[in-house]
Amino acid sequence: MPNANAVVDSVSSLSSPLAEVREARRAKPASPSVTVRFKSGQSGVLDMSQPRSVVWAEVLHSMREANQPAYVEIDPVTNLITELLCPVVVQVGELRETNSGAEVELIVSHARHYLQRARPDFRALLDALKNARRQESTVIVTETDDHQIIDVRPTNVPRTSKRK
Repeated sequence: MPNANAVVDSVSSLSSPLAEVREARRAKPASPSVTVRFKSGQSGVLDMSQPRSVVWAEVLHSMREANQPAYVEIDPVTNLITELLCPVVVQVGELRETNSGAEVELIVSHARHYLQRARPDFRALLDALKNARRQESTVIVTETDDHQIIDVRPTNVPRTSKRK
């Protein structure tokens, strides 16, 4: 089961222009917050008093321009964005279950990707990966910097390459 506080979606808009966001990097924020709206209608808020929020706003703007999905975690009480990751839209190659979880090949990545059995949603994520592999469909995979898979969601993006 995906994290209930996570949104994986394309960004539709940011409430402040990019120039204003960049100005916040050089001085005190001109805007105390920036609202990020997603195509699904959901939204989250960046607290511009936090140094990382300026960078996150720039990243989210770039992702919007490229029509790439973003993974954000939103605090359900404050509506603040507390995490930002850049998921990839991929096909699933080989899957190998191990004692600690699974090693996953994501086409066309050369890195090894891991799904840890200790995750409470291990079975659901593994099933989503297996289904995508079996159906040769693309999925949106989000992982941490050390390639730990934390989210898998279907997408309607057409396949771009044939599996060998």
